[in-house]
Amino acid sequence: MLRRWVCQADVVVQIEPQDPILVKSGYATLDGPDMVPVSTFRDGKQVYYLPGTSLKGVFRSHFERIARTLAPGSVCIPYYDPKKKKEQQPPVQAEKTSFGCGFRGPANGRPNTSATAYLESCPACRLFGSLRFAGRLSFSDAFALRDNPPTPSTRAGVGIDRFTGGVVPKVLFELRALEGGVYETNIRLINFEQWQLAALNFLLSDLADGMIYIGSGKSRGLGRVQGKVTAYLLYYAKPQNEFAALYEFATEDERAAYGLFGWSPSAPIPLPGGNRKGIRWQYDVSEDWQEKFAPLGDSLIEFLKQHRPLGDYSARLKEEEEEEEYAEWE
Repeated sequence: MLRRWVCQADVVVQIEPQDPILVKSGYATLDGPDMVPVSTFRDGKQVYYLPGTSLKGVFRSHFERIARTLAPGSVCIPYYDPKKKKEQQPPVQAEKTSFGCGFRGPANGRPNTSATAYLESCPACRLFGSLRFAGRLSFSDAFALRDNPPTPSTRAGVGIDRFTGGVVPKVLFELRALEGGVYETNIRLINFEQWQLAALNFLLSDLADGMIYIGSGKSRGLGRVQGKVTAYLLYYAKPQNEFAALYEFATEDERAAYGLFGWSPSAPIPLPGGNRKGIRWQYDVSEDWQEKFAPLGDSLIEFLKQHRPLGDYSARLKEEEEEEEYAEWE
């Protein structure tokens, strides 16, 4: 089913920093600050930008927080490996077996296919991806608008002793943060379910309310941003008068194989007139997307209540142990 293209949402978002931001490049400079923002060359000039991978990670972390608030245990802890369960202990007892979906294998005799990976993935991994599944949501790099670039500024800091809470003598560092500017990114959600579009809308609303922070130094005055949706487009393979999602286009066998969530709003959601774009039909809902898709919020709540991470991490652990024993024998 997911090998076909049936629907898509494209959202253009402008991100405006309210505080200085720093997405560290990871490379130290020889004669400048110890921490500098990521940069690249564009049109022959060095420019600063917000990497799409960083944006995706920030949005995923915020979605996981939302999911655990609405339904504890509904999402996995993606970096928890069952092989290292002795070293990695979840902070909450209810998440003791919340190992990452990427470390799980098929359960209950299911075939090891993409459909099984999607079926057994938690909501966060279904949307953002894991080691087993690529996910449905993608972010482009966010470059500053040409008429509103950011201004770099250098700040000094001191080392803190984690035991005493005091200053470490002779440990100083400098960082270069970006002030002002407006960045633009493109978000794409392919073959979405109702709850997945609702999750994206929740994230966009929280971004507009300044609840999402980007980069490092969040606890010391960096990273606060606000976002504004400038374009919100839906695409379908066939003309549509009302909002529809992946479930409506799938067969019964596909719904069962992928574990698609069947849900319908209390009243149909009408779409504006469409424009044909090649084999696609485009629907522009930029002006009223929040009001129009507000009923979809219930689909996310209901899905989180019903679905939990599946898959068999114990079988995966056993396979890895056998591989280690074989390697030692060799």
